Amino acid sequence: MKPAGRRLSTCLALSLILAVLAVASADAGLFGLWGSRKRVAKPPRRSLVIFPFDKGSEVKTPLADNYGEYVAADLRTMLSGSETYAAFLYRERLAPIERAKVDNVLKTPDYTPPFAQDKAKALKLAHILAADYFLVGEIDDLQVDRANHVAEITLKADLYDAKTGKLVKTFLVTGKTPGSTTTGEEDELRDLAKGAAVTKLVAEFGPPKVEETAPAKPAEPSKPAETTQPAAPPPPPAEGKSAE
Repeated sequence: MKPAGRRLSTCLALSLILAVLAVASADAGLFGLWGSRKRVAKPPRRSLVIFPFDKGSEVKTPLADNYGEYVAADLRTMLSGSETYAAFLYRERLAPIERAKVDNVLKTPDYTPPFAQDKAKALKLAHILAADYFLVGEIDDLQVDRANHVAEITLKADLYDAKTGKLVKTFLVTGKTPGSTTTGEEDELRDLAKGAAVTKLVAEFGPPKVEETAPAKPAEPSKPAETTQPAAPPPPPAEGKSAE
């Protein structure tokens, strides 16, 4: 082969190699193989079962028997966007509860309200549902003034760790109808106050508290060993006297 032909072949070969390297580099950049940033994985959401709220003994305003379910349903809806909890409502017809009833693991008082005053009952149901956390609550107070278009409701709730049974957080919030409310219907006034209270409850609903271990106290630097100073030499004898 002539020198000109060899040079041409060499140039073509080098061009082909550079093209292959360029394509490989582009593919690597495309798939994030080179210089990619590590993605921080989000922690998995923790399952949370919300029990229907019980009617407190101090509430004198008539309420439907299932009103506590509406409170729990509102709370579950507002927590649907939570990055910490995967909330769901407690229902007697949930498959694990139905199975436990068929197996006689649960009797009627074991799976029916009230729940807020019987932590052991709620804890057992949370275990059956394999939930990480459970929340029980009650309607602590409810006042409705139709003439002045005002309603006020107080909700109390406790969040528990279903694995340990320990109390994580207690909530106490009060919701009131907006000042611009004009309706005089008791149901509407009550629902407006309920929505305000649940909104406050969700605002206080942070991630579970993690017990932090106090940082270890740094060890104090050891003191340097004391060195014994050498004894001073005896003074030289005076002139004209011999040393003893």
